[in-house]
Amino acid sequence: GKLDWAEASERLRHIQEDLAENLKMRYHPYPYLHEQMGAAFTAANLVVARAGASSLGEFPAFGLPAVLVPYPHAWRYQQVNAEYLVEAGAAQILADADLKQKLSSTVRVLMADTDQLKQMRERMRSLAQPEAARLIGQALFRLSAEGRK
Repeated sequence: GKLDWAEASERLRHIQEDLAENLKMRYHPYPYLHEQMGAAFTAANLVVARAGASSLGEFPAFGLPAVLVPYPHAWRYQQVNAEYLVEAGAAQILADADLKQKLSSTVRVLMADTDQLKQMRERMRSLAQPEAARLIGQALFRLSAEGRK
């Protein structure tokens, strides 16, 4: 996000200095994506994200496997959200307190295990509900019609 962008971009600069030349062109840090988010999700093989409901609602549409880090100060909402996707086999959870010690190895293991990543992608995609808005609208219409009787 923009709030931490100065600190994050400085850290990223140091990380990118250590990357092999052929990898540097594959990393594109941004403080936030707006219109480009769909393209980024389409290009991604794996996402590391918090577990807010809005984000998690988009990952299934893109079949995007995830490493989820529930925000520890959001009561239990993000933990519950993440657990749902983990139980479906579409994501893994990483505790916020474990990020420094486990994030790199977790991502490396997943990226190296193409079978597991493929399985997570398929399970994530199976959760997609592309007709949800239409179905909710129809249900509301039926409920309102019944209420008028």
